[in-house]
Amino acid sequence: MANSVNQEINVNSKHKKSSDRISQLPDVLIHHILSFLSTKEAMATSILSKRWLWVRTSVPILDLQDTPFCRTDPNLHFRQFVDHVLILNKTVSLDRFCLKFNLVDHPSYVKTWFWDAVSRDVKELDISIHGTESFPFLKLPFALFTAKTLHVLKLSHGVELHVPGTVSLPCLKVLNLVWIKYTNDESVSRLFAGCYVLQELVLHKHAGDNTTCSTISIPTLKKLFVRFATTGRCRHKLKINAPVLKQLNLEDNLTLEFDLEDVSSLVEANVTVSWLENRHIPLLKALSNAKFVSFHWDWYTEMKWRNFRPYRLFLNLVQMELHVGYGGWDLLSLFLEFSDHLEVLVLAKNDNCRGLGFECSWKPPKYVPECLLSSLSMVYFKGFEDLTYQLSMVKYILKNARVLKMMDICSNGDLPLDSKTDLLKKLLVFPRGSKACQLKFN
Repeated sequence: MANSVNQEINVNSKHKKSSDRISQLPDVLIHHILSFLSTKEAMATSILSKRWLWVRTSVPILDLQDTPFCRTDPNLHFRQFVDHVLILNKTVSLDRFCLKFNLVDHPSYVKTWFWDAVSRDVKELDISIHGTESFPFLKLPFALFTAKTLHVLKLSHGVELHVPGTVSLPCLKVLNLVWIKYTNDESVSRLFAGCYVLQELVLHKHAGDNTTCSTISIPTLKKLFVRFATTGRCRHKLKINAPVLKQLNLEDNLTLEFDLEDVSSLVEANVTVSWLENRHIPLLKALSNAKFVSFHWDWYTEMKWRNFRPYRLFLNLVQMELHVGYGGWDLLSLFLEFSDHLEVLVLAKNDNCRGLGFECSWKPPKYVPECLLSSLSMVYFKGFEDLTYQLSMVKYILKNARVLKMMDICSNGDLPLDSKTDLLKKLLVFPRGSKACQLKFN
């Protein structure tokens, strides 16, 4: 009897110890766990253990969003909620401070929150403000522009970038400026000049942001993501001087004028435009050293080929992807002529045009391009619709590509089964210049 009582006591004791293992975790590990949660969720973890009630006040990541879900008390105004969190949080160094809210009616108290974050040596600051035109855009406190510990800065929507005369962000490596306003063109230039080690820039702009020229002159920049939204026919100039830039993603829906001074280290470029036209010629020339290039366009205005002739455009290109809109398939011949080392070619009809069944014209190159004779090994054709010009392109490539290993054709999903069977029969009888070429059709 005594033995059974002792065994029960031992079992209960072990159970009690095992049930409290979570309290034995080190603070660093608990902080890491809480970093994956919103601030509301992190505060709610205090019910797991009394010790976590204290640990939550030293979490170095604050994620504050103006939604009922993210507040500990739905009846609290967002201002009270943020003030409450900042008072409770005792950490002297913030890894991340994320603030997303609506309607800046009293910018003064919002600036106080920024001061608090900067004073705690914040490493990542993510600010997103949504409101209406009746509320002023928020101007950031000048102390933010000399934050010595800031590694990541993300500003979105209701912010006006009013940059002081002195900017010094010695640790900033990532900068996102998304749909914000600027005091003037000089504000942008001053900000970039004070980012001594910046490696990644995300810039989303629109015609009403108070600028007419975007000058990106950053000697350390490696990744650039630029998007210009459609708002009228306002002209805007884009200047880029980034000698170590490796990746460029550009979406141009404005009437952009390009001045690309130095992007000589470019490896990958993804370009999306509404209208592909003559003004894009300087952009195409600037991509001459890239190894991987992707073009997307909705509309095509005939470009003057003579503007290309003096230039061997794509000297190092090994993979090219073309998402062609209404017209412009003749550019395929041009790009093949100037891509001597091309290995992989991806062709697709632009998503906005797919399924419409429009016939287009295509003229094969006057002479067989060098890449077809010596390097092109893989071709992918997406959204194939069994149109005459598409069949002509496939037939030409199959016949002239001497080292082609694979032609992969994916038909339009709208094609009936009988049409797909007939299409496959057509493809199988096309002559092939490479005995090793395999035709894949689905």
